[in-house]
Amino acid sequence: MDATPSPPRGRPALHSQGLALRFALIIGDTLLADALHVSCLLDTIAVHFPETRILIGLTRLPPGLDASVLLEYRAEHHPTAATGPRPDTRWQRVLPGRPGSPQQREHLLREILSARTPTPHRILLPPAPTALRLRAAAI
Repeated sequence: MDATPSPPRGRPALHSQGLALRFALIIGDTLLADALHVSCLLDTIAVHFPETRILIGLTRLPPGLDASVLLEYRAEHHPTAATGPRPDTRWQRVLPGRPGSPQQREHLLREILSARTPTPHRILLPPAPTALRLRAAAI
């Protein structure tokens, strides 16, 4: 008789962490078919297109506010022969509702697609105040 223990049966243990997991359904969305890379890891979503690299930081906001998720976008535009070097753009959006809801994913996809090209009318915001980040981290 063999005393070697058999491997455990059933599903492997899944470990999930961060808010980005709630937005993971965007990875297979057909609107991002042109993307070279899409990842949702911890509290960061990264989308790489041939001309633009977009990073989105996610922060859960305190329950007392109307909104639930602060999104901090950063778009790095690769220089091309036609446009030359372009500055990186940064902006923020606050999304109300349950994190990862269909409405939030739809809004996130619209923002990602609009960020592929720099727009002169985009409102650029400095990074979130430290107090807001600390309140969000406390949750």
